[in-house]
Amino acid sequence: MTASDALLDALATDLCAAIEGPADAWSPARFDHLADRLAAFQRSRITPWQALLRARNIADNAPWYAILPVPTLAFRRFLMWAGPGSPSHIFQTSGTSGHTPGRAPMGAHGLRVMAASIRANARRMLLVEDAPATRILVLAPPPALAPTMIMAHGMAQLVDEHGLPGSRFLVGQQGLDRAALMGELAAASQGQGPPLTLIGASFGFVHLLDGLAEAGVCFELPEGSRLMHAGGFKGRSRTVAEDDLLKAFHERLGLPAHRCVNLLGMTELASQLYDNVLRDGSAEPRFKVCPPWVRTEVVDPATLDPVPVATRGLLRHTDLANLTHPFRIQTDDLGERLPDGPGGEVRFRVHGRATADGSRGCSLTAEGWAEGTGG
Repeated sequence: MTASDALLDALATDLCAAIEGPADAWSPARFDHLADRLAAFQRSRITPWQALLRARNIADNAPWYAILPVPTLAFRRFLMWAGPGSPSHIFQTSGTSGHTPGRAPMGAHGLRVMAASIRANARRMLLVEDAPATRILVLAPPPALAPTMIMAHGMAQLVDEHGLPGSRFLVGQQGLDRAALMGELAAASQGQGPPLTLIGASFGFVHLLDGLAEAGVCFELPEGSRLMHAGGFKGRSRTVAEDDLLKAFHERLGLPAHRCVNLLGMTELASQLYDNVLRDGSAEPRFKVCPPWVRTEVVDPATLDPVPVATRGLLRHTDLANLTHPFRIQTDDLGERLPDGPGGEVRFRVHGRATADGSRGCSLTAEGWAEGTGG
């Protein structure tokens, strides 16, 4: 093993131990220590990022928070890879509206850290440890059909690690298997089997709800069931207000609002940012929660300087689970930072996108598969 390989292996091991350890073991000093190690590792290996930092006269030993974040647009132009050899996986954005897709490369070490992040965060925010056992039904394509879709990869891990027998993906080459889904929902409503966990893209659930409304069908999923919808309505001619969506989930599936969780995920991030409601057992207030290894800031669109709490701006994420591609990401998503929660928990809300150049991301790609049109 080379010195570089040993450094990567040690960093991956330490990050996994921290991510899967107790949340209250994180402190500002621990975050800073791991972030500084990650910054030193990445900036010496990701050439485009290194060139940007040197052009801006950012010192090689600058602390992590002084390092310029990488805009999501740069992921379309450059393959920013910090690992040895070639990446084993390259996850991609949908690349719609004529854009080159953004690319997030990963190898074995990066996948290992991402798996720890998915596992730890799902247990805290979605599949909480005291929840009853559940079958997981996924309204999205499996990794075999969508190997570059990071959302499919994460959902497969949830199925493998948490799903009871019968858990499965319901989207295939021909799109969503609606007959199978209706059968599953009907059987669960009649008390046949354990609680269900439904997972899919937000707009895909809208199609499902529209179909149930047209048919005049309602289900009452068993106690302990839950739903996670990922993404939103970026670039769509039709949007659905959050209150209307939650009302429809209750009316058509029998799921109260606090059992319906939205997830903010990005191809460029190895971590996922969940709503708080299922963890907290209450539908209000609803906001996104950063796990201890993620920091989200809100910055002014013109200056990129941080703005005060409750002020809208652009979201900037620092994700320590991004081992082998840039861990500081500047998005064009709009949001606002909320006052921190207990223990310094970072909380924020999302308010759409700052640009109007079309759709982007896994939610749209998954919807295309659900409709049988591919990604």
